[in-house]
Amino acid sequence: MRKYYFSTKDLVTIALLSALGGVLSTYIGYLGNMVNHIIGVPFGAGQFLAGLHVIWIMLALGITRKKGAATVTGLLKGVIELFLGSTHGIVIVIVSLIQGVIPDIILFNDKTKANRSPMFYALAGGFSAASNVIVFQLFFFSGIPLYLVAMLCMLGAASGIIFGGWLVLEMLESLELSGMILGKKKVVVDDPNVDESVWIKGKAEKRKALMAVIAATVFLSAFTVGAVYYFTFVFKLTEEGTIEVSGAVADPYTFRYDDFSDLQVTVNAELIGSVTYVDPRDYTGILLCDIVTEAGPDGAAAEVVVTGRDGYYAVFELDDVMADDGLIIILEDELFRIVAANYEGAYWVEDVVSVEVR
Repeated sequence: MRKYYFSTKDLVTIALLSALGGVLSTYIGYLGNMVNHIIGVPFGAGQFLAGLHVIWIMLALGITRKKGAATVTGLLKGVIELFLGSTHGIVIVIVSLIQGVIPDIILFNDKTKANRSPMFYALAGGFSAASNVIVFQLFFFSGIPLYLVAMLCMLGAASGIIFGGWLVLEMLESLELSGMILGKKKVVVDDPNVDESVWIKGKAEKRKALMAVIAATVFLSAFTVGAVYYFTFVFKLTEEGTIEVSGAVADPYTFRYDDFSDLQVTVNAELIGSVTYVDPRDYTGILLCDIVTEAGPDGAAAEVVVTGRDGYYAVFELDDVMADDGLIIILEDELFRIVAANYEGAYWVEDVVSVEVR
């Protein structure tokens, strides 16, 4: 019988973890945006959660102990994110692939994987999580000062060490003590003559295994419940090239840029954020007040909420919107974006999918 490098169990493990990682990474992005919103920056603070993106990759490598497992998991995870509508497009596949390649390089030695060295797992998780900053910098944020890039890398690395290193080791320990995966002692992965069977001995170890499994289950359950809530109530799947205008209005409608092309205006604006800056330049788009006026806002309405596909939102006073000739929605790279000349960068919502008057 022909023997394949990845066993059926390995492939199932990689597939399941890739699927989980791909689906939940969208939710993690939402959590990151919540952190950004709380702190008041357009992006960057969410790097504290960057390590959550690499948990699945590190788990696949730790469970299978096969060279290339992390790379394959990262690639599949990125493809799933792409087909789920990631706003980063094909770049997200590159990001996820690199996040998989790095652990494979750092944990290339089979004994290192089997012994679960905390130092090497921490390095793998840290560098893997931080790599997204570099890739996104190359593709999207070339104007960010190097010292800010370094700060974001350090924040991402710290997250990777915590979630992709320490937490993954704890989860692997839990799985081992529960008898679900092989033990770490005296294991040489590529040697078929080595007996890798691990048996839990003693009531104390069984009790420890049970508590560890319960802790891991609670963590994953809480994470999953949050993800279900996000995809049910927050994530917005709209027709491409449209914005839903709704709320306290007489005539809710679906905004399409071409329908308002004769109302285009050009404004000069600079993006001034806590972690990024874009030089003044001209932007051409549709005034937000024109978009709101078309719907007929209720006389009692007071706010306009502009929301992105990932759940990030900005709240504007309705009176300010109606009087602001520097607040427009532009169509850039097939995505809608707010340009708020008289507001800080946190108000420049990207990938706008809804405008709600309330």
